[in-house]
Amino acid sequence: MAQFSEARERRLTERLPLTTIIPRAWIGFSQAPWRCVGLTALMLITVTGLSLISRDLQQGEGWWQSTISDVLFVATIPTTLLPLVALLHLADQLLPAIQTAHPIDAAQERPRLRWIFRQTAALVLLEGIILIGGLQTIRVIGALIARQSGVFSALILIAGGLALILWTLSQTLALPLLVHHGHRPLAAMEHSRRLVQTNRLKVLALLGLLIGINLIGLMGAFIGLLLSIPFSALMLMASCRTQTPWVKDSRRNILPT
Repeated sequence: MAQFSEARERRLTERLPLTTIIPRAWIGFSQAPWRCVGLTALMLITVTGLSLISRDLQQGEGWWQSTISDVLFVATIPTTLLPLVALLHLADQLLPAIQTAHPIDAAQERPRLRWIFRQTAALVLLEGIILIGGLQTIRVIGALIARQSGVFSALILIAGGLALILWTLSQTLALPLLVHHGHRPLAAMEHSRRLVQTNRLKVLALLGLLIGINLIGLMGAFIGLLLSIPFSALMLMASCRTQTPWVKDSRRNILPT
C-alpha cells in the first residue's frame, strides 16, 4: 500500500493557481506593506551602493583599487541574496496558510531562516556552476568544431544556447519552492523542473506578469521598484501554493483568502 500511495503521489499533477495569484499577493501586501518596502529598500540600497563604489574604484589607476572593486562586485551577490531571501520568507508568511504549512514558533523562526540562507547559497552556487560550466562547454565545443565546419559550429552554439535557456526557465521557481517547502537545493531544482514542465504556458504567463509589473515599477524609478519588487515576491510565493486535481485538500488553494 505504501508503494502504491507513493506511485499515486508521483502521478498527481500540480497546477499553478494563476487566476488567484494577484488577489493573494494583494492580500499579503496589505497585511504588512512597510515591512515589504523596508526589505526591498535595503536590497536596492545595498546593490546600488556597492555597484557605485565598485565602479568608482575601477576607474582608479592603482592595482589595489581594481582588486577592491572586484571584491565589492562579487560581494554584491551574497549581500543581495540576504534581503531577497528574507523578502521571500516574509511573503510566504503573509500569504494564506495551507495544510502542508505547519505553524512555526518564534523561537524556531531565526534558526529556520538561517537554514534557508545556507540552502539558498548552496542553490545559487550549484546553479551558477551548472550555467557557467554549460556556457564554457558550448564555447569550447563550438571552437573545436569551427575548425572543420563553421555552419555545424553555429548549429552547435544555437542548440546549446537553446538548451541552457530552457534549463534556466525550468529553474524559475527553484528558490521560491526552497523557501516555501524547505527543500534542499537538488530537491528544489527537481520540483521546479517538474512544475514548469507541467505548467509551461502558466509559467510563461507568470514571467510575463512579473516582467510587466517591474517594467511599470521602473517607470517610477526607485519608488516604483519599492512597490513592484515586493509584489513580485508575493506573486512568486503564491505560485508555490499549487493545486492538485482530484485531491480534496488542495481545493483551499483555489480561493485567495
